[in-house]
Amino acid sequence: MSSLLSAGIHRYRKSAVFWVMLLAALVFGAITGAIADSSSQLNTTYLFGMFLVAAVQISLIIGAEFTNGAFRNKLIAGHSKGKVFLSELLLSLTSTTVLFIAHYGAFVLFNLSRFDRLETGEIAQIVFGAWLMHLAFAAICTAVCFFIPYNSAIAAVINIILVIVMMFTVAELHLKLNEREYNTVYVADENGNMVPKDEINPDYIPPDSAEYAVIHAAYYLMPCGQLNDYQYALSELWNDRGPNEKYLEDLKTAPLHSLAAMILFSAAAYLCFRKKDLK
Repeated sequence: MSSLLSAGIHRYRKSAVFWVMLLAALVFGAITGAIADSSSQLNTTYLFGMFLVAAVQISLIIGAEFTNGAFRNKLIAGHSKGKVFLSELLLSLTSTTVLFIAHYGAFVLFNLSRFDRLETGEIAQIVFGAWLMHLAFAAICTAVCFFIPYNSAIAAVINIILVIVMMFTVAELHLKLNEREYNTVYVADENGNMVPKDEINPDYIPPDSAEYAVIHAAYYLMPCGQLNDYQYALSELWNDRGPNEKYLEDLKTAPLHSLAAMILFSAAAYLCFRKKDLK
């Protein structure tokens, strides 16, 4: 296992893809950080570029291992499929951590004065949760590469499309989770004057219902859902106020959802890899 990891680290260090993506993460973080610094609000589009960079890096590097027969050679050398898969997953998570530090480090440098409003505990919660969120996304991208081997370009396209689909899906789920209990409508009174009246919203989902719990779990199992709530939690910093406590409280469960996503997708990818006959 250690030999696989050592060889993998050496492979990443020599990979042009890794260095280009690291530079892209750094530059994108600096550009979006500068834009956010001059803006009056924090936008999700400033943050989700990191997902795109990680998706491209993981897809191209793992795809190359399938294409050049490296995985087959590792099995011939006596390594089990479990060790090969686990080492590749750990390398994906580690490289994504490097991109995470570069991207958000550059972003935060341009907005340090805003983050001064956070308490130490809040900073720790946000950094830890956001890091696990990106690891969950890395695990999902890694799984896609094992589902679709031998074509890194297609895997990269699918992972990028996956980011976009998740962004639209979480937007819809966010609306469902935040429906108002009552809608205000205007009706005519006995004098013919239009007066407001509250009516029950049929689309409202009570927070203590099973339906709400299921939708919220699905929302947080998608890294983009967590990213959406981190944006809402921190957006108040751009209005000279503290973080949104409601979203910070909700995000306390986010690390558990990230770990669940990592386990589910990694297990599915490993089972797929076990059954695959490598060429």
